[in-house]
Amino acid sequence: MSEKQQVKACLACRKVKMKCVTSEGDNRCDRCARKSLQCVVREHCRGRKPGMRLGRKDGRRPAPTAPGRARAEFFGESDSFQPQSLLSHQAMQGRFSLRNILSVDHGVESRPSVSESTSPDDPVVLGLINTQVASCLLEHFMQKINPYISQLDPVLHSFNFLRKSPFLLTTVLAAAAKAFESSLYARLNAHAEALFATCFRRGDKSTEVIQAILLTTYWKEPNDTRAWTSVGLAIRIAMDLGWHKLSPWASRKDGLSELQRREIRNVERTFLVLFVYDRSLSLQTGKPWMIERDELIESAETWWQDPLSSPNDQLLCSFVALRSVTADTFDLLTPSKTSVAQVERLLNILDNRIDSWQAKWLTTVSTSTGSICHVFLIKFYGHHARLQLFSLPLHEKRIRTFGQAPVADIKPFWLSFQNALAMLQLVSVSSSLLYLAQDSVHVMVAYAAIFLIKMLLSSPPAVTSEIGSTATEAIRDAADTFASLSAPSNSSCTYQSRFLEKVLLEYTRIKNTRMEAPRRRMHLSTFPSHAPAQAEPRLSLGFMLEGDQIHPGQQLSIEPNPEVEFDAARDGFASFFRDEGVWDDIFAVAGFNLQEGVFSCET
Repeated sequence: MSEKQQVKACLACRKVKMKCVTSEGDNRCDRCARKSLQCVVREHCRGRKPGMRLGRKDGRRPAPTAPGRARAEFFGESDSFQPQSLLSHQAMQGRFSLRNILSVDHGVESRPSVSESTSPDDPVVLGLINTQVASCLLEHFMQKINPYISQLDPVLHSFNFLRKSPFLLTTVLAAAAKAFESSLYARLNAHAEALFATCFRRGDKSTEVIQAILLTTYWKEPNDTRAWTSVGLAIRIAMDLGWHKLSPWASRKDGLSELQRREIRNVERTFLVLFVYDRSLSLQTGKPWMIERDELIESAETWWQDPLSSPNDQLLCSFVALRSVTADTFDLLTPSKTSVAQVERLLNILDNRIDSWQAKWLTTVSTSTGSICHVFLIKFYGHHARLQLFSLPLHEKRIRTFGQAPVADIKPFWLSFQNALAMLQLVSVSSSLLYLAQDSVHVMVAYAAIFLIKMLLSSPPAVTSEIGSTATEAIRDAADTFASLSAPSNSSCTYQSRFLEKVLLEYTRIKNTRMEAPRRRMHLSTFPSHAPAQAEPRLSLGFMLEGDQIHPGQQLSIEPNPEVEFDAARDGFASFFRDEGVWDDIFAVAGFNLQEGVFSCET
């Protein structure tokens, strides 16, 4: 060996800091030969080379390298004194266990062997579906269903690629089967649930596990209430994998192959989906969100411009931009924290920003993809965002009837009404897009319908007479549109149609009861003076429920309540809009669980 080559020492000599000398023609150095040691010469590996990736938890395929600087492998080389820097990096990157934290093999990462054989949990191996039908269902999913959720890369997620993750493959096939081949759905869905439980029990963490968990929530069973907790689990796994520290444009680093770049973008795309889903659930349920905005989220408006971007990435980035515009403004629109004049100015700003957002992204998707699905979703989500924002002041603002004090700021009322109406009208003219829509769209439709009913019930007669027929006609048209799809009896479209019909029936019944109230008062006033004194019946805003439960077929009963009286001439919007129990009860009797976001199977 030449003198220049002598610079590299074997591991045995390096460990005792001795000079490593190799005789000419000998594969082992003199010291290792003399002591019968294994002579291994290893290249210096400071940091990570481009394209190198960490091993995956499930051992089937290495995950893409998390963007950011390479960390030192040994705690003595760390610049920080915090636990995440000093403790085992392997434990801090998705493998947090006492065994990994107390590992003595610093800098040596034990990688499980990657098996080339198909997993025994593969749905094709188990005989749940054959290869040809599975390939066909995957094609239908990518072409028809994936555009709604913008989650998978049609190029990266081939059939062979998905077979490396039985959980993700099974959830994809189950979602497609529910829409296109219902005879296969039950067994595929049962297998997906079993794999979900197994992954949770083992603590599996990977991009594919997160994507599969999300897929179980988009088109779930009508009585499934796990969306909030399932998305929370997916977010926790993502943060355990370090996704909350992702850097934008990591896929454009030099030295990466196309496959490596697509895998990095796959991670980034999934985190953006989590951000949108997290904020959407927070708005729908009133619960706090988990993901804060970071560099990747802030760069989302240009993230889709990467050469490897798919058409669905544009829709995803538009939703990220919308949530970034609206999410932080809800506290500011609460009248108790902001003056009426400030709320009005803020509403004007938000209205203009959402208009700009919608115009920009409608132009973007129309020019590049022309997808009617994407155009529908951008319009629908835009109207929904306006409805939620502009209705906030109505919950506490006391709006009086005409003829007395001037009406205080009618703009929130009018904008809320117009956007709820626009949502239902958009649904009525988009029947071809509703059958495959995810559950969140149905929740938003239900919200718009109930909002209009609540607005009619709380408005003065003069206002109701002007907007009542328009609102009820929009709800009726939406119900007829869902019914015309002839969807299976357990589908979201069928539940939505029945829900909207029940809402209209409840509104008619409550309205008729209110019309009869003055007649009852007049009848009581004709009692002779010697009759026993009786309290005058008053129309209660609280619904009397048996044990706080609504039974199938049960009607809401409006009973006299001496403590709460509805007087349209005195209370107007304020008292009804402040009573959140009324809204929850109307939802419940119409067959919708407001907190869990699911339709009742028995309605």
